[in-house]
Amino acid sequence: MEIVQEQRLGTAHRELRKGCGRPGCACALPLSERFVLWALRQWQQDRALPREGSTLHRGFKVAGVLEALPDFAIAMDAFLFGARRAMEIHVPACSNVSHDEAVLVALCGLAQADHDGPLLASLDIMMAPTASRVAAIRIKAFAAALAAAGLRIAPPAGAAAGRLN
Repeated sequence: MEIVQEQRLGTAHRELRKGCGRPGCACALPLSERFVLWALRQWQQDRALPREGSTLHRGFKVAGVLEALPDFAIAMDAFLFGARRAMEIHVPACSNVSHDEAVLVALCGLAQADHDGPLLASLDIMMAPTASRVAAIRIKAFAAALAAAGLRIAPPAGAAAGRLN
């Protein structure tokens, strides 16, 4: 009898966990963060201003943030051309979240929470100064559109997370 109760408790505990339990797995992310991750990966795959009917265009339209697609694409172009090193962004089907992907999602959280100081400081470390200013403006617009659509991203924990990298 005790074994059965322990098994039930173990099963209930597993059901309460978020995601599969693997470290760094995207399935544990909230929907809003998964959307940002998906958008990053889809942009990386296409690497062009998304046209009407493209996967990225359709995804933004379904999420109700189509007006933010140009801001997102320009921010990503700023990362492509202005980052101090190549960003590690996985293919859309990958279940693991890279460090760079996690940082980009966290930057959206900082932008939504109006933590402009830490956002700019992080971008300045990651990018050339002119590119970081463009990225900051566009990330803020993208994050605001996400928030307006109900896709809230929590900023990283602790004193506005300081710098993320």
